Amino acid sequence: MNFLVIFYISVTIFYTVTLIYFFVGMFFPQKGKNKQQNGVSIIIAARNEEKNIGNILTDLIDQNWPDSLYEIIIADDESTDKTAEIVREFSQKCQNIQLVQIHKVPPGFSPKKYALQQAVTKARHEIILSTDADCRVGPHWIESMVSYFTPDVGFVAGFSQFGTPGSKQNFLERLQAFDFVQLMGANAATFNWGHPLAASGQNLGYRKTAYDKIGGYRKISHRISGDDILFLQLVRKKTTYKLAFASYPPAYVVSKPQKNLIGLFNQRIRWASNGSYQIKLNIPFFLYLVLVFTFNFLSLLVVPLAFVYNDSIKIVILCLLCKAMSEFLVAVKSTFYFNRTDLLRFFVPWFLLQMPYVLFTGLLGSLGTFSWKDRKHTAAIRK
Repeated sequence: MNFLVIFYISVTIFYTVTLIYFFVGMFFPQKGKNKQQNGVSIIIAARNEEKNIGNILTDLIDQNWPDSLYEIIIADDESTDKTAEIVREFSQKCQNIQLVQIHKVPPGFSPKKYALQQAVTKARHEIILSTDADCRVGPHWIESMVSYFTPDVGFVAGFSQFGTPGSKQNFLERLQAFDFVQLMGANAATFNWGHPLAASGQNLGYRKTAYDKIGGYRKISHRISGDDILFLQLVRKKTTYKLAFASYPPAYVVSKPQKNLIGLFNQRIRWASNGSYQIKLNIPFFLYLVLVFTFNFLSLLVVPLAFVYNDSIKIVILCLLCKAMSEFLVAVKSTFYFNRTDLLRFFVPWFLLQMPYVLFTGLLGSLGTFSWKDRKHTAAIRK
């Protein structure tokens, strides 16, 4: 028990310092300095999105950007509904829209990455922006994202949120929104420090030159997920481009949370499936993920043992308080950073639930299976 307590203290110190690093990093948001109106190719991979594709296309058509300077490419990922039909209807009204249909995914390629690759192949412009078919963007989204593409910037990550302040959501949806805001806050902080860790495919952009320099998705084509976070790490590692986080509110994207626990766990296991691969791309990030998993596991183990054996209870409780306080600091700063203070009241239930949640998704993300877009997947596709 003494060894466990000492180990728990050590992990607490490392974890607290890391969260303070995130907290401080959010005090230095990056600003968009590019004033040019560059050409933009917007790419979206869509599978069975007949309920959503019309909304995002409407948003993209209504952008405050010259029609001659952007195009919209929808890669239909073997949809079995009316997604392709809806895109064709929009393309008849707007010449900027084109449809790329995927009928067969080659061996060794995850479906979404292959769809995105086909869209990039059709892209005419140097700057590529990407979002998801179930997202919504504001009229200044292109303008805001492009403002961060100074000549030395090759990748831009943007903020994405589950719903908006005042939107009608149940407890599970609000909890997801709160959790995701904190993830976004930590992401923004690492970009601001110059050591970016993660990004979301719901809102990102990159130069086609950077895409070509890293060989597109070739090195990560076998991974089900990672068209965002793994792609980011390849750009960081294989090119000399700088990477930026778009903190300007007009660049924000709104997405939809999962409606139930099954959908939530499938989504988060899919995200967690990228964790082990970080050892090849970003060792500090991999160690951070190990730290998070270890700390939550120890919290579930050491705290009950301390009470059972009446050993080092005060020290263990102090460690748990350090965890709570450091996470609360990040939560407060993240919600203020992105104007989502309405979510802060969910900190207590999130704090209690995230320990078993991290343990569960972390294990299944490395060892389990999940469903996504009506397809069954293992945590990683092997070549």
